[in-house]
Amino acid sequence: MPKFASFVLETANNPGTGAFALSGAPPGRRGWSGVFEDGEVYYFADDGTQAEWGIGRLTHGRPATISRDRVIGTTLDRADRLNFTGLVYVYSERPAEVVPPPVTQGIKVVSDLSWTNGLQTLGTVDVTVSGTTLRADFAATLQVQAAYTPADSWQAVRTVINIWTVDAQGGNPVQPIAAAGANTRIDRLYAQTITARTMATGLTPGSTLRLGVSVQVLTGSQGATALPMTLHDAAITWLSV
Repeated sequence: MPKFASFVLETANNPGTGAFALSGAPPGRRGWSGVFEDGEVYYFADDGTQAEWGIGRLTHGRPATISRDRVIGTTLDRADRLNFTGLVYVYSERPAEVVPPPVTQGIKVVSDLSWTNGLQTLGTVDVTVSGTTLRADFAATLQVQAAYTPADSWQAVRTVINIWTVDAQGGNPVQPIAAAGANTRIDRLYAQTITARTMATGLTPGSTLRLGVSVQVLTGSQGATALPMTLHDAAITWLSV
């Protein structure tokens, strides 16, 4: 991985489009060779009228040099080497293009619920993403209620977690941009853990998305009538990068 450090600055004279031949650090700054070993470094080069930044290779010597192997950007909005003439300041910094977006995460606790419906919405939460990827998870314990239910009763359920876009009016389309589910057999005698996880990519940082979780009784369940269910210890969690 290319290296960078604070207060590293040297000058170069008339590099043209070639490597920077470093000619020493001004007072109050550190020289490249005194901070880094030979190897890849991030660099910025500025002559006062134009600037270039990218990844190069520092080679110790007299003088030390920094090659310009990969131009990440320039003030002329192009990705090829600038033609520098005169005095150029070459300093160490990490370009904004390679700084990872901030990681944000959160949790919403879902209140305990009891229901008998074949399809039950468990909860939703709106999330502002900080990066281009959002992962959403749900976990809870679910049990067939004991009252008025034979001890050997069970039913199969599918837990689904969805991610929707949110429009300016606060609504969301019917179709989610990401969804996933998992099937679980739920017994009367003890609680079962239910989980679901999905992920959306290619997002716009700062946009708002809606997470929602539901549980549906599957047709392969015991009996034709949905049994009463009880949900505990439920939470929706998310991670945005």
